[in-house]
Amino acid sequence: MSMLLSLKKMKNIKDNVLKQASNELRRTDDAIRRFLSLESLPEPIACKPGCHYCCFNLPMVTPPEALLIGHYLDRTFTYHQKQTLNQRIRKINEKIADKRADEIFMMRHELPCIFLEKTMCMIYAVRPAVCRACSSTSEAHCKMIFETKNHRSRLRSYPQLREMFETVHLRLIEFCREKGCQSDALKLSDAVEDYIRHPNPATAWLRGEIVFRIY
Repeated sequence: MSMLLSLKKMKNIKDNVLKQASNELRRTDDAIRRFLSLESLPEPIACKPGCHYCCFNLPMVTPPEALLIGHYLDRTFTYHQKQTLNQRIRKINEKIADKRADEIFMMRHELPCIFLEKTMCMIYAVRPAVCRACSSTSEAHCKMIFETKNHRSRLRSYPQLREMFETVHLRLIEFCREKGCQSDALKLSDAVEDYIRHPNPATAWLRGEIVFRIY
């Protein structure tokens, strides 16, 4: 009986973690919508479905976001799709092996997100906060940066949206610390690979184990 109660308690905690991540992402969307509805904005956001220039990068996520994405994969992705993700991750890691952070930054155009499929996001419903807040007021400018590989050129975007992401990111990190769980910022591709490889990642994370690799 005690084992059953322990398993039930663990499941409830896991559900709470996933709910916390979902709520934070929903709050991010709500805050962005409110900001973009302001009549005083000089330019509208140019981002639209199929525009994927910002999807060439190595985004960082929090453990709750990684667990939420992993949970989504478990529910919706086939074994073959997960194997494809692993292949994409290996290709990325081969490209960036022994590269410095500044070198990786300058080769972003060679690093498509592992969830980018024919210009669309395969996990759009659970995409992390950093992706939700990434936006531009000029698709042409984004295209120019991508095609010329001029990654030192800054996106034309609103800094307030970046601040929203940073706020959510910090709240989720603090949530992890309060739970006594791994709280490191994680590279999305590696976090997904670690989740897929681990036999029970959510339970292990909740027990305070280091589930996701850090650098």
